[in-house]
Amino acid sequence: MSDEEPVDPLPGIREACLPKCPVPKKAYEACIKRIEAKGEGDCEAWYFDMLTCVDKCAAPQILSLTK
Repeated sequence: MSDEEPVDPLPGIREACLPKCPVPKKAYEACIKRIEAKGEGDCEAWYFDMLTCVDKCAAPQILSLTK
Protein backbone atom coordinates (compact mmCIF):
# COMPACT_ATOMS: atom_id res chain seq x y z
CA MET A 1 0.00 0.00 0.00
CA SER A 2 1.27 3.46 -0.89
CA ASP A 3 1.87 6.17 1.71
CA GLU A 4 0.68 8.87 -0.66
CA GLU A 5 -2.59 10.61 0.09
CA PRO A 6 -5.25 9.76 -2.53
CA VAL A 7 -6.39 12.60 -4.77
CA ASP A 8 -10.09 13.25 -5.23
CA PRO A 9 -10.78 13.68 -8.97
CA LEU A 10 -14.30 15.11 -8.47
CA PRO A 11 -13.39 18.82 -8.16
CA GLY A 12 -11.40 18.75 -11.40
CA ILE A 13 -14.10 16.83 -13.25
CA ARG A 14 -16.79 19.21 -12.00
CA GLU A 15 -14.73 22.19 -13.13
CA ALA A 16 -14.34 20.63 -16.59
CA CYS A 17 -18.11 20.01 -16.77
CA LEU A 18 -19.13 23.53 -15.74
CA PRO A 19 -18.82 24.98 -19.30
CA LYS A 20 -21.33 22.35 -20.45
CA CYS A 21 -23.99 23.94 -18.20
CA PRO A 22 -24.14 27.56 -19.39
CA VAL A 23 -27.84 28.19 -18.70
CA PRO A 24 -27.87 27.11 -15.03
CA LYS A 25 -24.51 28.81 -14.44
CA LYS A 26 -25.77 32.09 -15.93
CA ALA A 27 -28.95 31.93 -13.82
CA TYR A 28 -26.90 31.29 -10.66
CA GLU A 29 -24.52 34.17 -11.40
CA ALA A 30 -27.48 36.49 -12.08
CA CYS A 31 -28.97 35.49 -8.74
CA ILE A 32 -25.70 36.24 -6.95
CA LYS A 33 -25.67 39.73 -8.48
CA ARG A 34 -29.28 40.33 -7.39
CA ILE A 35 -28.52 39.19 -3.85
CA GLU A 36 -25.42 41.38 -3.65
CA ALA A 37 -27.47 44.36 -4.80
CA LYS A 38 -30.36 43.70 -2.39
CA GLY A 39 -28.23 42.53 0.51
CA GLU A 40 -30.59 39.72 1.48
CA GLY A 41 -31.82 36.34 0.27
CA ASP A 42 -30.03 33.32 -1.09
CA CYS A 43 -29.39 31.51 -4.35
CA GLU A 44 -29.65 27.96 -3.03
CA ALA A 45 -32.16 26.78 -5.63
CA TRP A 46 -30.10 28.15 -8.53
CA TYR A 47 -26.92 26.65 -7.07
CA PHE A 48 -28.50 23.21 -6.85
CA ASP A 49 -29.84 23.51 -10.42
CA MET A 50 -26.32 24.26 -11.61
CA LEU A 51 -24.81 21.48 -9.48
CA THR A 52 -27.34 18.95 -10.80
CA CYS A 53 -26.32 19.77 -14.37
CA VAL A 54 -22.63 19.51 -13.52
CA ASP A 55 -23.10 16.22 -11.68
CA LYS A 56 -25.02 14.70 -14.62
CA CYS A 57 -21.98 15.47 -16.75
CA ALA A 58 -19.47 14.29 -14.13
CA ALA A 59 -21.20 11.04 -13.08
CA PRO A 60 -20.08 8.84 -16.02
CA GLN A 61 -16.49 10.05 -15.63
CA ILE A 62 -16.45 9.41 -11.89
CA LEU A 63 -18.03 5.98 -12.26
CA SER A 64 -15.47 5.01 -14.89
CA LEU A 65 -12.74 5.61 -12.28
CA THR A 66 -14.22 3.24 -9.70
CA LYS A 67 -12.99 -0.30 -9.55
